[in-house]
Amino acid sequence: MDVGKPVEARIRIKPVYPVLTHSGAYEGPCRVGKKEDLEPAAEMARFRQAFDEFCGDVRSRIGPDGEVLEPVMLQWADDFVVPAAELEKLAPEIHEADVVLVGASGLQQPPAVAIAEKYGKPIVMIGQVATSDITAYLRARGMEGYCFLDYADLNHFLSLLRVRKALRQTRLLVAMKGNLLTSGVVSGIYDLEALKKRYGVDSVLVNSDDIVQAMRELSAEKVEEAEELTRRLLAGSEESSMSADELLPSVEFYLATKQMLERYEANAFSIPCFEICATQVMEQERVGFCLTHTLLKDEGIPSACEGDINVLMAMAVLMYLSRRSAHMGNVSVIDRAENIIGVHHDVPGLKMKGFDKADLPYAIVNFTEGGWGGTIRYDISRDIGAPVTIARFNPDATRLLVASGEVTGCEGYTKVGCSLRYEMRVADADEFYELHQDFGHHFGLVFGDHADDLREVGRLAGFEVVTV
Repeated sequence: MDVGKPVEARIRIKPVYPVLTHSGAYEGPCRVGKKEDLEPAAEMARFRQAFDEFCGDVRSRIGPDGEVLEPVMLQWADDFVVPAAELEKLAPEIHEADVVLVGASGLQQPPAVAIAEKYGKPIVMIGQVATSDITAYLRARGMEGYCFLDYADLNHFLSLLRVRKALRQTRLLVAMKGNLLTSGVVSGIYDLEALKKRYGVDSVLVNSDDIVQAMRELSAEKVEEAEELTRRLLAGSEESSMSADELLPSVEFYLATKQMLERYEANAFSIPCFEICATQVMEQERVGFCLTHTLLKDEGIPSACEGDINVLMAMAVLMYLSRRSAHMGNVSVIDRAENIIGVHHDVPGLKMKGFDKADLPYAIVNFTEGGWGGTIRYDISRDIGAPVTIARFNPDATRLLVASGEVTGCEGYTKVGCSLRYEMRVADADEFYELHQDFGHHFGLVFGDHADDLREVGRLAGFEVVTV
């Protein structure tokens, strides 16, 4: 089964061009012109030409975050009643649409309102004056309306709305040991039902033993796939402290996790570390989880250590917005005077510069002194001065703490253990330290300064964004 990836979501747009037809060639306070131009036939000819131009504009100027459905010309008359039959012209595709783009055809307010009230879809428009009349009406009644000065602004909005849609398509596979989501992260989001109600994020709970068993029962074909991937990872690395035999079990765990994601139709993953480590089953199998998190995120599937749903959700938002793989780790203040903080875990992504970009250069390092537990390492000191953004949700998933800054260094690049630390300068390390006490210790990190866009995403999706 091919599990959909929310990071690939696009906004489906239903273009509607409403036209007000008149019963005769009359002039008045709202209509002037030569009689021959005001005749219904001449008027309709102009409308059809304008509709064709509208369709051409929409199809050529909507960016890659949008998918244009079949445009519709909606007619209503000077009795100022929007006919039910005209609204039904939208029905074949309207339920597939994420937004309705209403063309600026003159008096478009009643049709725009009628569409919103009948179908419950957000209304988007380009232009001024009448558009704000529509948005004000809709927003006052709890509906969505947005107007933009040009297609550039509309396309930027679609890129942000796409994150909300992607969240609604996200289904978490939450691995557990016994009845615990995690005891290693006590600030974690435990009310998964609230996530579904608030953001549309679904979840399914599985026993971590089931993933281990799936790894043990991999088919011969899957084992061969694991062996080939192991060879490719080692061949592509700049340096490695592991042999193929040492790395293979971690690759097999990754493939077993993918099988479980497919079985449960999930597209995000978390697993607790401390509880499973204590059973010693990972030492018996010579498996680490770090490689799985890296490889999944590089495919656009958010994946978090330690069963931490807060950072999993934050990484999902960051990845969907930036279309880049995310790192995650514990945060700590490294240098108060220089406002340097660290993000410390062994789970960077090779697609942190973009899913459509080449893999970053990397090393493969064993996590344990015993030589097992494969980890991917990227030396972020190659990117000194590059902008980065970190984020984490609070325990009730209503607020997102965001800090933007620039890369200042890297520590522990090839050290054994959970040793990789990315360092960044923020505006105020003391303020960040004070604020993060309400959020917790793991943060997701992506390249780029996304603070402004995250504030807009928060307004669309319904969470508060706190920035440093």
